[in-house]
Amino acid sequence: MLTSYSSFDSANKPDSHPLHAFRTVAVLRIGAGLVLFLQYALEGVLRAYNFVWTKAPWDLVATVGQAGVPWPQILLPAAALIAVTVAVAWMVGFLTRLFAALFLPVIIASLLVMDKVGGYAHFTVCWLYVFISITLMFYGSGIMSVDGLFKLGSRPRKQKR
Repeated sequence: MLTSYSSFDSANKPDSHPLHAFRTVAVLRIGAGLVLFLQYALEGVLRAYNFVWTKAPWDLVATVGQAGVPWPQILLPAAALIAVTVAVAWMVGFLTRLFAALFLPVIIASLLVMDKVGGYAHFTVCWLYVFISITLMFYGSGIMSVDGLFKLGSRPRKQKR
């Protein structure tokens, strides 16, 4: 049986439930964190580990150095560590707004470096992560998260008199 909803009966629509936006944000947060971790951050942190501790060559350091970025041998391992931390924090929903704000300069810097060296293969992905980070900064992690479990990041509510 199909049900029609009038504009006055929006409270009974399935999508108008107050928790709908928070569930949607959880899907975005977990999905983006999982893809970030599996596709980019894990490989980056493993390469950074090998570069720092075993002195293995990392071609990306030379590429970023050619783009004019100072200290690429320090900034790239730091960016890889930030990316892995952000991915894990997004997946579990821990301080999502803080980690989205922390990730935004990293992803914008990678956009600028790719523009200088011509690495357009991941350009679209970087823009998507810019928009995902901005969205998560506005909406937070939702209730299906560590933040929601401990009420982290929630504003104190005014007492009704």
